Amino acid sequence: MDQTLARKVNPKSRRKGGAYAVGAEDIYIFPLSESTNLFLQKVWTAFVNKMVSMTLPNGKPVFQYAIFEAIQDKNLKIVASATHFRMKQVTDRIGLQSIDDFIRNTIPISIQDPGNLSARYLREAILSVEKKARPEVYFHSLDDERVHPNLKQLLTKTMNYAAGIPLFVKGFPIGMLWGIRRDNMSPEQEEEVRQQLYSLYDVVDFVISKEMDLKGDPYYARKNIEKSDLHSRAKHLFYTRGFGQAEPVTTIVFDSHTYQRSYRLDASFLIPSGDGYSVSLKRFEPKERNDTGKNLLLIPGFFCRRSVMDKVARELSLRHGYRVFSMDMRGRSRRTLPLFGIREGWTVDDFIQEDFPAVLAWIKENFPNEELVVVGHSMGGMIPRFYCSAYEEIVKRKKDTSVPLPRPEELISGIVSITSPNFVRLQAQIPGLDILKMGLKLVPSKTISDFLFDLTSFSLQTTLPTVDLNKFFKFLLGLHSSLRAVSFDLHAKVVNLRDFVGYKQISPPEWYFLIEDIFCEESTKVVLQFLRSQLSQDRSFLSYDGTLDYTALQKNLKIPLFSVLGSVDKVVPSETIEDDLAALPHKKNKILSYEQGHLGIVFHMPVVKEMCSEIDSWIKGLDST
Repeated sequence: MDQTLARKVNPKSRRKGGAYAVGAEDIYIFPLSESTNLFLQKVWTAFVNKMVSMTLPNGKPVFQYAIFEAIQDKNLKIVASATHFRMKQVTDRIGLQSIDDFIRNTIPISIQDPGNLSARYLREAILSVEKKARPEVYFHSLDDERVHPNLKQLLTKTMNYAAGIPLFVKGFPIGMLWGIRRDNMSPEQEEEVRQQLYSLYDVVDFVISKEMDLKGDPYYARKNIEKSDLHSRAKHLFYTRGFGQAEPVTTIVFDSHTYQRSYRLDASFLIPSGDGYSVSLKRFEPKERNDTGKNLLLIPGFFCRRSVMDKVARELSLRHGYRVFSMDMRGRSRRTLPLFGIREGWTVDDFIQEDFPAVLAWIKENFPNEELVVVGHSMGGMIPRFYCSAYEEIVKRKKDTSVPLPRPEELISGIVSITSPNFVRLQAQIPGLDILKMGLKLVPSKTISDFLFDLTSFSLQTTLPTVDLNKFFKFLLGLHSSLRAVSFDLHAKVVNLRDFVGYKQISPPEWYFLIEDIFCEESTKVVLQFLRSQLSQDRSFLSYDGTLDYTALQKNLKIPLFSVLGSVDKVVPSETIEDDLAALPHKKNKILSYEQGHLGIVFHMPVVKEMCSEIDSWIKGLDST
C-alpha cells in the first residue's frame, strides 16, 4: 500500500486512562435533531451530485462515484449515492431502482464500531471545528484492510481510491462525504481536490444553515449547492445596498485558488424594464482590474439562463481582469416578472428594445467614465447587434418613453457574438420539417409562414404565455417521453441536447447541470418569432409584427464586431453568420472558428480559455489606430 496513504489513515491506538488533553477517542457524536434530519433528507442528493461534478483544472472529472454517510441516530448509513453513469436516471426522476437498491443494501454501521473509520474522522473533525479550523480531507486506498466489511462488499473493480471530508452545519457534524475514483491522484491533484472540498464544506454549511434559519425551500438549497464554484472559497458575506437597489444585494468575497485572484460577486442587481418586468445582473469584480477601462456585459441565448455563461465570465474576469456583468433577461427568474403575474408573453423585440437598453442606461449611469463590450451567445449575440444596427428605426417607432434608449456608439466600443445567427436556419433534424420547408418553396414563403405565425399566435397567445423547454420539444417532435429521456439518447435523429450542446466531451454531470439549471421557460411569442425565421425562405429575422427586418438593417452596424463560429454547430450553422458579417466594413471586425457545437463553445474549458484569450487581445486592440 502507498506509504503516504497509510500515513494519512492509520488510526491512533486508544489511550488507556485519562489525560488533560481531549482526544478524538473521547468525543461523543450526537444524533441529528429531527428538524435537521428532515431538511437534510431533501438536500443530501446535492452533496453527491456536486461531488461527481467536480473537475480538475483541465476540465476532467475527479470522481466517478460519490456517497454520503449520514448520522442516523447512533449509526452512520449511506443515504445518497451518485455516479457518472446514473446521473441520467437522477435527471429523469425515473429509473432510480439501481441507486435505491445500492442504498438498501448498505448496512448501518454503529458510530461506536472500532472499524468505523468515518466515525473516527468525524470525531477528529469535531476537534478541528471547535478550534475554528476546517476538518481534514482524507485520502484513502480502498484496498486498505481497514475498510469496513459492510462497505467492502459494495465496492466494484473501478472503486479503488477515495477522498472524503466530514460535513458540518452550525458547528455540528451531519455525516461523511466521499468521492471515489479508479486511479490514484498525484500530490498536485490531491491539493486541488483538498481546496475544492474545503470550498464545498463551506458552501454546505452556509447554504443549509441559512435556509434552515429562514425555513427556506430545500429545492433552492440543492440548487445553490450544485451551482457553487468550488474553485473559489468564500471569505466574507455581506448584504449591500448596491447602486440604489430597493432590495439588498448578496455580496460575497472569494479567493480563487484556481486563478490565484480574489474577487467579489454581487447577485443580483434588479433593473426595471418595460411593462413591470425587470432584468437581473450578476457582477464579477476582480480585486485587480486590467487597464483597458472597459466593462463586459454577457448575455445568454434562447431558453438559457445566465449560468450558461459562467465559465466565460470567470475566465474573462479572473484571468483577464475585467469587471463582468452577466445578464438574465425578463422571464429567467421570478424576480424578473411583474408582481401580479404574467399578463401575456414577451417577444425578442422586448429583449432588444427594452431589456437591453435598460441595462445600457443603468451601466452608463453607474460607470459613466467606462466603455462597454457586449459578449452574447446565440440569441444573446443577436440582441446587441440588432439594437445597434436598428437603433434609428427603434427610436422612430418607440412610443413608450419609460425605458431610455441610449445611443449605442456613446457607450459600446465592441460586440463579441458567439455562435449567433443573422437569421435562423436549423440543421439539426426535426421529423417532418424538411417536408414542410419543401412545401413552402411552391408558394411565397412569407405568405405561409405569416399564416402559420398568425394562426399559432391566436391559438397559443391567450392561453400559454410561456413555454417550458421540455414541453416545447415534446410538442415540436411529437414525443411522448420527457426531454430528459431524449437528451441522453445520443443517437436519436432528432433535435436533442447533443445537437444543442454539440461537443462529444460533455459528461453526465454537465448534462444534469444543463437540464436542472441552465434551461428555463421561454415566452411563446419568442418561440414563434424564431419559428417564423426558421420557416422563412428569405434569410431574415423579423420583428414580431413583421414590419422590421433586423437582418437587413445589420448593414448599418458601425460598432466593431468579433464573431465566433462553431464549425460543427447544427443549431447555428456557419452559413447563417459568415456571408452577412463578412460584408460589414469595419476594419476591426474579426471572425474566428472553433471545432465545437452550439453550447460546447462556452462549456468546453480548453476552448473557453483560448476563446477568452482571443477576446481579450481583440478588446485591447480596439483603441489602437
